[in-house]
Amino acid sequence: MTRSHLALTATLLTCLTLSACSADKSSQGAPPSGGATGTVQPFKDDTDKPLTRQLTTGELTQAIPDAEDVVPGYYPGSLHKNMPGEPDDCALSDAPAPAGWQRAGNGDYDYRGSTVSRGIDLDVCQFDTAAHAKAAYDRWQDKEETAPAAVRGRVGEESVFLAHTGSSGTVYGYSRSGTVVARVQVEDAGGDPTDAHDVLAATIKRLQQVQAGRRATATAPEIAAAEEARGR
Repeated sequence: MTRSHLALTATLLTCLTLSACSADKSSQGAPPSGGATGTVQPFKDDTDKPLTRQLTTGELTQAIPDAEDVVPGYYPGSLHKNMPGEPDDCALSDAPAPAGWQRAGNGDYDYRGSTVSRGIDLDVCQFDTAAHAKAAYDRWQDKEETAPAAVRGRVGEESVFLAHTGSSGTVYGYSRSGTVVARVQVEDAGGDPTDAHDVLAATIKRLQQVQAGRRATATAPEIAAAEEARGR
């Protein structure tokens, strides 16, 4: 092979090497075949989990909804966000504190309208184990002179709504999620469990947000809107 042939061969090898390297770098930066470019993954709400972490008093206080976070038209009551709560807040009337009780918090809200005056009372209680919370949840439900009030969808791991059969139609809602139980009472509700459900659902969601290390931002109107969109 002549010297000119050797030079030509070396030049061809260099070009081939450079082309291969360029193609390799291009393939490394390219998206997989068939993959979309610039797609933003939707935010995933990972807070919808049973409540297992023991919350501090401050965290429990944050999770109790403010007046503007409950049903529109309600204002802070005289005992609004009473913290810390008492052991008997988590028991039936005149009963001792349930086994495993750790801490409690309360929310108190008044409604002022042109023709009605009613209130919402909220109690949130945390226990040391889910078994103790389950036992308290089962005993907590006041079933005297009440009838089940149907709602679509469960709140927490288990929930029940009861309407008083008297003229006021007061509604009671109970929910348990892990080691936490919550109770809401809506006076003069006419037997309609909607407000009780939305306040209870917002409270459980706020507790889950706090457990996940986030700010408690869920509100009852947001819960109602989301369920309406899902065909509640």
